[in-house]
Formats: sequence, C-alpha cells, structure tokens
Amino acid sequence: MSKEEFCERYGTKNSKPKQLYNRAIRDEYVWGNDLLDLLALVSSMRQRARDDEESDKLVTIEDRLQEIRDLMAADVQKRWGC
Repeated sequence: MSKEEFCERYGTKNSKPKQLYNRAIRDEYVWGNDLLDLLALVSSMRQRARDDEESDKLVTIEDRLQEIRDLMAADVQKRWGC
C-alpha cells in the first residue's frame, strides 16, 4: 500500500493530514467512530467546564483519548507506508 493509494482512498485535494488519518481511523477500526466522537465531545465539555476540578478531569480524559487516537494514526501510517 502506498501513500498515493492512501490519499486517493481517504482524501481530497485540500485534505489536511489529520483529516485523512481521522477518516482512516473511522473506516479501519471497529470503534474508530466512537473514539473520535467521544474525543470531540470531551473537548467540547472541557471548553465549557465550570470549575478547575471538572476541567482537570476532562483534560485527563481528553489526553488519554488523544493518545489512543495518535496510536491508531501511527498504525495507519505504518500500514499505508505514509
């Protein structure tokens, strides 16, 4: 699998790398959709947090979800040779 095939499958001319990898994660992982949706939800909740304790907890959750997303993106890169 090549980088060109990857971009052809998941991208458009104007796609940014993060968008490409997120599309691949949604497509290639059983829980990819759920993970990315949850990451977006937690990020939104963090921005609206009312106190520091709540915000700190949400930052911890968001960081862990981002770590998982980054591992999936690295796996996609490895698989597709990007």
